[in-house]
Amino acid sequence: MQKSFLKKFLVYVLIVNMGVCAMPQFLMAAPIGTQTLQQLENRQELIDHVRTGLARDDVRETLIHLGVAPEAAQERVAALTDSELQALSAQIDDLPAGGNVLALIGLVFVVLLILDLTGVTNVFSAID
Repeated sequence: MQKSFLKKFLVYVLIVNMGVCAMPQFLMAAPIGTQTLQQLENRQELIDHVRTGLARDDVRETLIHLGVAPEAAQERVAALTDSELQALSAQIDDLPAGGNVLALIGLVFVVLLILDLTGVTNVFSAID
């Protein structure tokens, strides 16, 4: 009796699945505005700028010392909001060449901590 019920259930699931697969899919394409394209390009420039700052040897060493994998930090840059990217990029620009790297690392650490606490990322899971 259970085999019969299971067979009927499986048949009904397959029928529904085939019906859903047979439905036509509709896609809509629309042109994007110039302002949207500029925002996307600006965001990518900011991400590249921040990633370049994080790729410096002294920054990588300090991130490792703080327990953050540099690769994870590089990946998490994409999760930042536009305002966070702008603040981080401006902070990198304000630092003198080879100068106050700790300020940059502190800012990155705070941003990663905020993202981790809000649940956007899971950078500090190894600490728990």
